[in-house]
Amino acid sequence: MGCDQYATDPDFVNGILQGGNSRERAVECLYRKYRRRVLVSVQTYVGYKSGQHTEIQDLVQDAFLVMVEKICFGGYNDGALVHFWIGITKGLLRNKMKRDARMDLVEDPIAFDQHDAASPEFLMISDQRRQLLESLLSRLGERCKDVLILWANGYSMREIADKLGLSSEAMARKTKYKCKSQLLEMVKGVEIDI
Repeated sequence: MGCDQYATDPDFVNGILQGGNSRERAVECLYRKYRRRVLVSVQTYVGYKSGQHTEIQDLVQDAFLVMVEKICFGGYNDGALVHFWIGITKGLLRNKMKRDARMDLVEDPIAFDQHDAASPEFLMISDQRRQLLESLLSRLGERCKDVLILWANGYSMREIADKLGLSSEAMARKTKYKCKSQLLEMVKGVEIDI
């Protein structure tokens, strides 16, 4: 995996915005380049204690995912990515500390959880929808499932054709159109129990 093509932060941003293989490579290189620096910065910020290592690592990883999402969908306005990542991590840490402080003050933990987390009904419905989608994709067959998943993850038609051994971009586009149409027809015929 060569990271030489990512010499500057705009190179990382452009790679992430391109999607597909470029996004995967840029994300991995960006994580490798700045992870240690962000971790040390946040540990210094909280006055690192030995028991916090795993918790801080989790926050750094969560913040990285938030940062990549902001780059992809808006919310990043030029600037040093390492500082952007550190800022997001510190924000997540402050939010966590506020939540932890509130939890200590709440007399009825069940009432508090209902406001802070998704309800069991919401989680059950989300799980049912995920299972339904997986079932429908499986009924379409492996090729359709692979094409639609790659397409949904931002891969270009050229990349999809290369990954799946299709003859051309046009064939990938035709396959995606056919599979998507079949999936939409299947969805129309399904009733969801809510």
